[in-house]
Order: sequence, then C-alpha cells, then structure tokens
Amino acid sequence: MRALSLATVFAALSGFVVIYVASWALDIDQFAAFQAYWGLFFAATGFLDGIMQETTRGVSSARGTGRSGTGRPWRLAAVIGGTVLVVALVVGFFWMPILLRGHAHTATATAFLAFGLLTYAFQAVLSGVLSGMGLWRRYAGLVALDSGVRLLFALVAWQLGWGMTAFLIITVIGALSWLVILLAGGSVRSLVDVPHPELTRRIISAMFATGASAALITGFPVFVQSTSAPDAGTYVTVAGIINAVTLTRAPILVPLQRFQSALIVRFVENRDRLYSALAAPIGAVLGLGVVGAGAAWLIGPWILEAFFKDGLQVPGLILAILTFASACTGSLMVTGAATLASELHRAYVLGWVAASVVAFGVLWLAPLSLEAGVCTALVVGPVAGGLVHVLALRRAAGVETSASENVT
Repeated sequence: MRALSLATVFAALSGFVVIYVASWALDIDQFAAFQAYWGLFFAATGFLDGIMQETTRGVSSARGTGRSGTGRPWRLAAVIGGTVLVVALVVGFFWMPILLRGHAHTATATAFLAFGLLTYAFQAVLSGVLSGMGLWRRYAGLVALDSGVRLLFALVAWQLGWGMTAFLIITVIGALSWLVILLAGGSVRSLVDVPHPELTRRIISAMFATGASAALITGFPVFVQSTSAPDAGTYVTVAGIINAVTLTRAPILVPLQRFQSALIVRFVENRDRLYSALAAPIGAVLGLGVVGAGAAWLIGPWILEAFFKDGLQVPGLILAILTFASACTGSLMVTGAATLASELHRAYVLGWVAASVVAFGVLWLAPLSLEAGVCTALVVGPVAGGLVHVLALRRAAGVETSASENVT
C-alpha cells in the first residue's frame, strides 16, 4: 500500500506539472481549450472507471467468499470500449469545434479522444483486477506509468516548442500504460463473484454513477468553457477560473481517485462497522481541505502571479473556497465508495446524479457571476450528493439491525 500511496502522490504532482507546462507552451485561448479537452478526456475515463470499481468489488468478493461467477470483465470491456469509440467519434464531430473554439485541431482531437477511451476501457479492467487481488505494487506501477508518460512528453513538447497537437496526444497517451504493465507482469486472473449478465448490469450501473461523478470532478471545466463567454468573469477570465478549479482539485482528488479501489476493499472488509470505517477517511479529507484552503488563501495568489501568465490570476478567497470545495467532492467520493461496497448501487448512482444536477443547476440557473456560480456549485452539489449516500447507508444499517433482531 505504501507503493500505491507514493504513486498517487506522483500522479497528482505530475498532473499539476503537465497543466503548468501547458500554460506556458500554449497561448491563453489555446490553454483554456486544452484544459477543456483534458477535462473531457478524464471525465470520459471517469465514466469508464465504473468498470474498475465493479471489477475491484467482484474480484475482491470472489477472493474473500470463494464464490465463482461467469462474469468476464475483459470481454465486457472490449464491448464497452468499442461502443465508446463510436460515440466519441460522433459526438466529437459536432461538439469538438465548440469546445476548442475554432482551433484547427478538431478532427485530430476527436480521433485521439476516441482511441484513448478505447484503450482506457482495458486499463480500467486491469486496475480493478490488480486492486481486487491486492497486487498493490503492480497497480502502483500502472498509476505511476500512466502519469509519468504524460509528464515526460509534456516536458519534451515544451522544450521543443511543439504546439496544441502535441498536448492533445499527451492527454490520452497514458491510457496505453495497461498494456505495458500486463506484458511486463504476466497475466492475472479476473474471476468475479457474479454471473456475466449480473456483472454487466452492475458495471453499467457503476458507470452511470462514475460518469456523474466524473462530470462533476473533471468535466466541470468542460461545461464552463463551452457555456461561458471568454469575458464572463467579474474578477477573472474563463481561462483563469478553469485553471483555478483544476489546480485546487489536483492535490486532493487525483490521489483520492487512485485510492478508490483501496477504499472499496476497506469498506468491503468492514461492512459490519461501516460508520467507523467511514470516519477516518472523511475526517482526513475535510481536514486536508481546511488546511489547504488556508494555504490557498495566503499563498495561492502569489503562486499564480509568480509562475503563471497574465490572465490566469485569481483572488485568494476564490482559491480558498475552491480548495475546500474539492474536499467536499472528496468526501462524496468516500461515501460513494462505501455505498458501492455495501452493494447499494442505486443509492450510489442517485448520490452522484444529485450532486451533478445540483451543481450544474446552480452554475447555469443561479443569478450569480461566473466566480460565485462556480464556487457555490462546487460546494453545494457534493454536499447534496453526500447526504443521499449517508441516508442510504443509515437506512440499510437500520434494515440489517432489524433483521438481526428478528432472527434473534
């Protein structure tokens, strides 16, 4: 587990450096478009992470209970990956020009996005299998390689003066990491505890939930970019607020996303004392959010002023709120992992859908400035989703207690 911890820290730092490098390698408009494309790809991979989460649960449960089902995660990933490839090509044809706002890379961006999502479907399976089997070193290697490849190519692209196309490739190239890890480490068993139709249903359900979570976590800048005019902000530019959202999320949410499999395993193993198992990670995430918010308020504006181009500066108060908002989303990720481990798939989906609906409702409908709308949406949305998860867990715990008393 220590290897995974180090790998997740490296992944968070790598993502930060790639964004930073892109801010200097591209002009302001290109940088905003790149961040939106980056957010779109990782929102879509977040949708595919439903494969990873349910594969993790199924493999872990099969190991712990000895149940053996007929589910085939690799076969299902091939079908899902092929479907997503087609959808990405069609949607990209219509939406990519809006997202990139006239930059002459729309066909290339769409092709890279589609191919990257196809390969990521298989990476999601391997991540789930390695996590479910407790092969944390190999999983850590996958996480580190995925991030390290992007970091290396970003630094090379910056030094050699490569432009937008290079950063589109950099966004998706890490999705090939699974093939390297699989070939280097040999095959792994992907035995799950449910039959194939049930595995398919559960994975689709998990994908709806992770898709809703990805829309809120990494897809948020996409919607800000595609629905806001470049001068929509009162104090900051659209590029500036997108950059602030991205930077304040990376330190908390990137490591936590990588720890989702470990959290699911933790909650599966502690189903009889779920609330005590929840307390530590939620407390850690919120505590980190408070500390991070204070640091962002004090030194965040100086960092942006010293290290980023003009046009990307954001006041300290906004940075502090966005940092704490990231912790709120992180807490929602923790409660989501608990509901999934408890096999409350419907509540898991409803929590993330509620968070996304509330957040985007505030962003689009509330009569607020761009900055106020973004900050409010990213706090209120996750809180609403977390309440849905907690209420479902409490209800399930009450039902189990009543059933136990009746048996007694």
